[in-house]
Amino acid sequence: MTENWLEKERFAVWGLGKSGVAAANLLARRGKQVLASDIRSADALEEQLGRLDDAVDWRAGENAIGDAEVVVVSPGLRPGLEVISKARGQGVPVISEVDLAFDASSAIWVAITGTDGKTTTTSLAGAMVEASGRECVVAGNIGTALCDVVESVSVDGVIVAEVSANQLWSCHHLAVRTAAITNIAEDHLDYFDDFDDYGPAKYRLVELQGGRGTAVLPGFDNKISDDLAGHLPEQVISFDAGQTPSGEYAVYFDEQGRGRWRWGGEEGTWFEDFRRHASLLGVHNQLNAACAAAVAHSVGASWEDCARALREFSALPHRMEPVGEVEGVFYINDSKATNAHASLAGLIGVEAPLVVIAGGRDKGLDLEAWAQTVAERAELVILIGEIRSRMARLLEAHGGTVDKAASVEEAVRLAHKRSKPGSNVVLSPACSSYDMFSSYKARGKCFEKAVRGLQER
Repeated sequence: MTENWLEKERFAVWGLGKSGVAAANLLARRGKQVLASDIRSADALEEQLGRLDDAVDWRAGENAIGDAEVVVVSPGLRPGLEVISKARGQGVPVISEVDLAFDASSAIWVAITGTDGKTTTTSLAGAMVEASGRECVVAGNIGTALCDVVESVSVDGVIVAEVSANQLWSCHHLAVRTAAITNIAEDHLDYFDDFDDYGPAKYRLVELQGGRGTAVLPGFDNKISDDLAGHLPEQVISFDAGQTPSGEYAVYFDEQGRGRWRWGGEEGTWFEDFRRHASLLGVHNQLNAACAAAVAHSVGASWEDCARALREFSALPHRMEPVGEVEGVFYINDSKATNAHASLAGLIGVEAPLVVIAGGRDKGLDLEAWAQTVAERAELVILIGEIRSRMARLLEAHGGTVDKAASVEEAVRLAHKRSKPGSNVVLSPACSSYDMFSSYKARGKCFEKAVRGLQER
């Protein structure tokens, strides 16, 4: 296989979202022959086509391969699509924009993947590296396409990349210095054929290291390290919260909320009290912070740098984000919790009395454990979206109190009416947003607007 994709001359780019446009433009800057295409019409692609380099040829209404030697595929295209199988059958490699960016870069790379927490962990790791005074760029699945920024980072700089399973399955060269997996939980079964395909796509981040560098893995899930046996690099760092992980290298929060480290036979404290000195909520954010600190320290950030960045870090939008108080009732936006595992991770850290707003698109995921836990902890669950009837049956089977609403706005009004002072109302959907909204961000903004409406009454 080619050692660097940029040794090739002719490329097809399928899908003209952020990453596709960025990949096509990087290739054009390198003097490559590029055919970019998208199944959408030219009218629908007007904005994207306006951002393409003039040297890029394009077609609308299809995924065109032309005489390409390499296809760069959008993360929105599923690995099981016939057009991808056809390209491979012709001997044409199908690669990710992430892979192309890696080959175009001379910087040090660290990358974070996982089902939950990867955006917060990536942002925190970037902040910790920046706190060390080192040149650092945060990009990838977090929002900025890697191909847009990698050429600007020097050989001594650090690229902190968030990568998803949708990108990793088509990576071949991505041998990062430090690879972190936050967790593996059931999700994205509407993209991969089944969970047996999804997990290995995440593991690919470590496997591609080829036994070199550092892997940061959850101490609470031995299955991940067991599954990766034979592929692990020389240094493995465990992270955890509420308990002490095993291994020679570990970063964790103990039962008192102190950040601790174990590094090659030495031990110490790096953060005094998460509950008092960090703005983030919940045990799941202790896990995110421990993982981020392990990543940042592996590329030279001191423990003091990591602690300072954590103290100054603010919750990201739509991730257990406090959005307001109305008549003693507190509102928290966790719209990014698009699966059951992410929802529970946030809710477990919220004190009672608890009112939950949940629901959205039914992805066919198993919600039994979610329903049991939420029914036990929440005084009321208000359900929205196409899944609300299935969720209601599961919650009521476990003794939960349920109501339904036709919209987020109605759900917020109902939650306020049924809450008492001191209650926490959490938008924690456990589902994707696409039945009612264009994204989890749009759903979260709708929730915030509804809360502001209560404040302005």
